[in-house]
Amino acid sequence: MFPLAHGETVTRERAQLVPDPYSGESTKRDWTAPAMIELEGVAIAPSSSTETRTEDRTSVTTGMSLYAGPGVDVLPHDRIRARSGLWDVEGEVADWKNALTGWNPGVEFRIRKVAG
Repeated sequence: MFPLAHGETVTRERAQLVPDPYSGESTKRDWTAPAMIELEGVAIAPSSSTETRTEDRTSVTTGMSLYAGPGVDVLPHDRIRARSGLWDVEGEVADWKNALTGWNPGVEFRIRKVAG
């Protein structure tokens, strides 16, 4: 089923974890040289867009759902470079599996970006 014949190629970016200078734990993300892989044949479906207005600012949050092959290497906190820029992965990757046959059609994950 994947890669889809008319799907798109997107790039997954993952920050390197660096040690915190005080605790020594690797919890800080360094985006200066992220690890990148291309994901081919990904279906992209527009989701929602919301606009928030305040006295001095208007921001627009846009979301999309992406559908990719089984076992795709995407995690929360990753970034996806697709279509109109750089998007943040939102939440966990949903890995679908048929309980009767074991067939796995692929995964779904959401991305979003905020402008303004």
